[in-house]
Amino acid sequence: MFGAHELTAIIGERINPTSRPQLADELLRGKMEKALSDARAQAQAGADYLDVNVGAPGVDEAKLLPLLVKAVADETGLPVCIDSADPRALASALQRYDDARTILNSVTADDESMDEIFPLVSEAGCFVIALTKSREGIPATAAERFHMAERLLERASRYGVSRDKVLIDCLTMPAATDSESANTTLDCIQQITRDLACPVVLGASNISFGMPERGVINSAFLAMAVKAGLGAAIINPLEPGLVLSIRAVDFLLGRDRMGRAYLKYYRTGKD
Repeated sequence: MFGAHELTAIIGERINPTSRPQLADELLRGKMEKALSDARAQAQAGADYLDVNVGAPGVDEAKLLPLLVKAVADETGLPVCIDSADPRALASALQRYDDARTILNSVTADDESMDEIFPLVSEAGCFVIALTKSREGIPATAAERFHMAERLLERASRYGVSRDKVLIDCLTMPAATDSESANTTLDCIQQITRDLACPVVLGASNISFGMPERGVINSAFLAMAVKAGLGAAIINPLEPGLVLSIRAVDFLLGRDRMGRAYLKYYRTGKD
């Protein structure tokens, strides 16, 4: 699962109140209608996983996150990526939602974060997204991010978490402010896939921040990332053409034999 020779897993990112005031307001009032509507739309658009984040000001995440995670899974039948910066909320959600495919989002390379999150992963037997950053920030070079990935994997191993359960996120910075941003991330993906033999995940939308026709840039960047070894992409599957573009790359790279997944998705979109 999430291997460099398998179909790229698509994690729908829409259930997140950041910069979405209507969703944030509903979550603050304990309402789930908008979130479940987003869940259904992303599932129909081709998502394999649904990220669920309730981190709006004033929300009791430890109380609401487990309820929404379970509701989203029941509504769509898709596995969930449980997204919170609060370890208590993650633990509470895991107690209510028991699925071996679950992903926790996320752990950083800080000691406190690793020592709080990896025991949860070990006990649940789930997957976890590991960010190549710490309180000091995001390292500027691919080599530094690689070393941070090694640190994360070493600590995961101490808690009995195998490296195939750790999805390393090489992180994306806007290319508009750093012309080497894309190359740094792509080099990091390639090195980790080759030398650490663990899955790699990426949220791509930051790469196009501040630029016009962001969808075009996101699609191009994701194509390069999949070629470099990307196993899972955190994206908005409702963005026109993005899922089909990823499935096209899987087909061209031999991940999708005979183009079956591409054709299935294409035909679904035509219905």
